[in-house]
Amino acid sequence: MLVINSQRQDFENCMHNAGIKEPEKINFHNWIHNIPLDIYIPKIPPVECSIGSYKRGFVFDILVYINGIDWLNYINVNYFLNWIEKVPSSCFSIDEREEYFWDYSPKDDYQRYVETFKALKKISVVVVQEYWKTIELIEGYWKSKVLEKTPINKLHQ
Repeated sequence: MLVINSQRQDFENCMHNAGIKEPEKINFHNWIHNIPLDIYIPKIPPVECSIGSYKRGFVFDILVYINGIDWLNYINVNYFLNWIEKVPSSCFSIDEREEYFWDYSPKDDYQRYVETFKALKKISVVVVQEYWKTIELIEGYWKSKVLEKTPINKLHQ
């Protein structure tokens, strides 16, 4: 579940307005909503990208918060791995690095330290844009390039 409540509405609006092709749009939406872990998406709306010559998509960077003690001891990590297995896109990557953070020092309050100790994993998922949106973007790009050019006959005046 998204850890910041305001992100839920932002995510819903983004999914509604984004020209993501079906059924990938619904599958991605459901995949995000069915996660058994806390997540944060740093950039909504996501960054646009090119996929090959004629496709465009959106890159969703997703930060997943996992119980740090479980992660370090390989306990109950299957829920994370099972969720990753169901990524509704063939274009995704999992950052090999892990970051750890906690709210309390083990010296001050060990129980609170254990409760707040988290491992952070970053996943990047690309969802493909609708074909007609891609064509509009390509045509718009080339039209803008044509308009930028100065007519040759004005160069000699």
